[in-house]
Amino acid sequence: MWIPLWQKRKLITKRKKKKFKTLNKRQKIGLGTTSIITVAAVFSGFYFFFELQEISEPIFKCGLNDAPDSIDPLKNPVPKYVNLIIIDQIAEGLFAYDQNQTNTPIVPNLALNGTWSPDHLNFTCSLRTNISFHDGTPFNAAAVKWNFDRIYRFICIMPESDIWAWDYTYLNSEGKPIINHTEVLNEYTVRFVLNQPYVPIRDLLSLWNSYILSPTLTPEDEFIDIRTGRLVGTGPYIFDSCQVDYRGYSLETYMHANPDYWGGIPSINKLVFLYLSSTERKERILSGELSYIMWYRDNETLDIFKTNRGTTVVPKKVLGFWYLGMNNNIINVTMRKAISYAFDYNRYLNEVWNGHAERAKSPLSKKVRYSNWEDFDVPYYNITRARQILINVSWPGTSGLTANDNISAGNEWETLANSPSPLEVYNFSSSNPFFELAANLTIENLKQIGLKINLDSIGSLELEYKLNTGDFDIVTLSWGVSYIDPVDIINPLYSSNFDGVGNYINFNDTQVQLWMEDALQEFDEFAREQLYFDIQQHLMQLNPVVWLTFPINYEIWDSDVKGIPIDGAPLKVILKFAYLAK
Repeated sequence: MWIPLWQKRKLITKRKKKKFKTLNKRQKIGLGTTSIITVAAVFSGFYFFFELQEISEPIFKCGLNDAPDSIDPLKNPVPKYVNLIIIDQIAEGLFAYDQNQTNTPIVPNLALNGTWSPDHLNFTCSLRTNISFHDGTPFNAAAVKWNFDRIYRFICIMPESDIWAWDYTYLNSEGKPIINHTEVLNEYTVRFVLNQPYVPIRDLLSLWNSYILSPTLTPEDEFIDIRTGRLVGTGPYIFDSCQVDYRGYSLETYMHANPDYWGGIPSINKLVFLYLSSTERKERILSGELSYIMWYRDNETLDIFKTNRGTTVVPKKVLGFWYLGMNNNIINVTMRKAISYAFDYNRYLNEVWNGHAERAKSPLSKKVRYSNWEDFDVPYYNITRARQILINVSWPGTSGLTANDNISAGNEWETLANSPSPLEVYNFSSSNPFFELAANLTIENLKQIGLKINLDSIGSLELEYKLNTGDFDIVTLSWGVSYIDPVDIINPLYSSNFDGVGNYINFNDTQVQLWMEDALQEFDEFAREQLYFDIQQHLMQLNPVVWLTFPINYEIWDSDVKGIPIDGAPLKVILKFAYLAK
């Protein structure tokens, strides 16, 4: 724990002076300036002068790889991770994920509990008492209602471009509100009245968009302005200021510990978040100036951190995943399966991700509930099988070809791909060099099953347009996870209804749709697990995409920093438990 630096002691003169503490070299870094104070003590008429070093208040500095551009939980359309690391320290929800436990259970937070009515249409929460927002406004049921009214009002009044990343989570597959309305039963009891049963309601109430903000200082009908506004929550840290540039990006963000935090005063008193270049982050944490930096994957830099005694490397297998999206309206299930077996996954892991990713063996991360990585027939790199799949259905042009593993230059399949009449011609749409790494590997791999793949290099806006209009063949896509119920992955990506906001691939399967909708209203744990097992298995059989990887992100911490939860699903960086092991 941090040792208090402002304790008082009495000198012989009986005047109170500050207690001082000598810090070692490492502790001095990043703590601010020091000053020298001369103290006089009187003993029998003789004056003695002592020089004591006064240590300024510790500052915990975090180096960010991007600049935050919003401090409002409802204005975070990407969602942008560096926005969330700011928001997560200041505001909190009724429930939370316990990242100190491997299975990351949902635990009460601002709510003490949540109980269902017999018909599962009402979810009632008893709230913690004697809590205030950072501006002094009382936290109570009226404040909770105000926030959820704001959420649904924003869904009605805000442009879709501002809220597309989260509005679907509050709506069912028909586009109707999951929460019909919120009722205040008494000062510390709130009831959520639902339009239909919704099993993962606690997950929804844990989501950052559901964080409870002060009704006094939070704008009712507009977003919090990062330049002039304040994010006011009940969390462990209180927002101080942002140093915002002309574009609206915060280069520096400051906050301090909440002395009245209901969960206990944090050990770290001040936090500073700095947007720095990759080189600056590396240099500053190696010098001890920073306490935390995010996300390196190049092996040379990681080796430096791993061998440096002053830094700790923390690998985190992220919940979101990367995949090759295939337009299911253009590429049928047979060809999708052949492509899935023709793709060299090991080369992709090593050449694109430098080995810092895990091959996806399910549409769900291992940390997501009901994921299953053991029982599915997962496609793997097998050119012979990929070729046989096409020959078995007598794909036009395969007559006379042999299903073998010959991939030497000039083999009959590659020759066919390079001819004026390949089996098929597809475009691979790519908007940046990272995507092109996957594109180039795909082009090379799919030659071996007679396909010609053209690289379609376009801008990000054009790619977005192509995805929204379905005017693409193959593309690299990723999906970030907001909470650990499968609904946050399965429904956006594979539903053909309203909640399929990420279903760019035009996947449409009646059976999967029925299972997804049943799973949202199935309260029997074993039956719900079976539904998600069936969904995953069926998706594996239909091969709507090529499931690639769950990346591994590396966070670098100063070795003195302890108390960071790392056992559970890596949903966010939590600093309220952090302390220095000195």
